Amino acid sequence: MKKRYLMAIAASVLSFNSFASSVSCYVDTMAYDQPRQGNCWGGEHYPGFAPAVVFKVNASKPVSRVDWVFSGQYSNVRGGTCTSTSCIVNVHGGEGEVTGCVNRIYYKDYTWANVNWCATATYYYSDGGVHY
Repeated sequence: MKKRYLMAIAASVLSFNSFASSVSCYVDTMAYDQPRQGNCWGGEHYPGFAPAVVFKVNASKPVSRVDWVFSGQYSNVRGGTCTSTSCIVNVHGGEGEVTGCVNRIYYKDYTWANVNWCATATYYYSDGGVHY
């Protein structure tokens, strides 16, 4: 029993650390999407569905604020700006790529760090020829 307990703890620690100090992303589709560290891809062909890319910072301690920089074909953050641990970037029809990077991270323990954590999303979207 102790062996199973220790294995469960080790597995949870390893799974937590696999995303430590990084940026993950996923392309929001009609399916259940899983974030991937460093890069992600996906697309949608559903008419009227507004595609987006979700970026998430993965830090080893609680975060107060994040300084993001987005670049790519579409780099408009939903809401104009984002300083939280998750940000949504609206993308449009066609194929493209958007990169989300964290330049500085502020922790809840009043410390901060200059970092260069990035993730790149490759996406496609087609409305199947339906125009609204």
